[in-house]
Amino acid sequence: MRSAARAFVPLALAALTMLAAAPAAASVGSVPADVREYVTQGGLAASLDDVYGTAADGSGIPFDETTTPGPISRIFTWTDARLAGELEGDPTRMLNEWAVPVSLGEEPVGVAIVWINPEGDAPELAEFTADAAAAAALAAVPDDARLVHDRAAEAWFAVVAEVATPLVTGRSGVTAPTEVARLALVAPEAVPEAAAADPNAGLGFAIATVVVLLAIIVVALALLPRVRAARHPTEAPASLHGAGEVSPPSEFAPPEV
Repeated sequence: MRSAARAFVPLALAALTMLAAAPAAASVGSVPADVREYVTQGGLAASLDDVYGTAADGSGIPFDETTTPGPISRIFTWTDARLAGELEGDPTRMLNEWAVPVSLGEEPVGVAIVWINPEGDAPELAEFTADAAAAAALAAVPDDARLVHDRAAEAWFAVVAEVATPLVTGRSGVTAPTEVARLALVAPEAVPEAAAADPNAGLGFAIATVVVLLAIIVVALALLPRVRAARHPTEAPASLHGAGEVSPPSEFAPPEV
């Protein structure tokens, strides 16, 4: 039993060390183990370098071994009911997204958003915004706050007890802690009806295209004989006189006896 207890001590210390090294969740809301591993074990840094790293022309961000992810925060957004003006009920809902402020060494550079792709059921980099101020702000989200991403206003709020504190003002115009009920929220732009997916739209277009092509072919076949006739008219007879007509005598013909 003593040997088992002694063996357990190093394992416990190693586990505590790993937990201390990993960024803690900065807001309320769960952070799955695979998301935490992706962020802290180099997966996020590699994705940032692949997609947003320095390009051949020198553009991009020089992500390297100093790339450091900050606290991982579950992202919330405003409910459809709240955007519609209804003040009853919870004003926020949880998303399949996590915000991670990113730094190069001690310098904040931007905010990465990680999601779990439903197709592969694995965490991936969804997007990255190069914004040092936003990275610094999201690195200090209160532990008891819901981190709300207002995409329509390009703003971030820390919501605690129905009070929204702006972390990134964006276009919201909110510069001080404000009751959620008093926020002038704007719904993200809806997809136009014409752009909505219609499963029969492609089939209808294909049928219409075939009909037009068939009509063109029929018209072309009908006009082809006339075109040929216009290009090759019937040749005139070699003699200008009709059949059965007698040609006048030539002045060089010998006289009749």
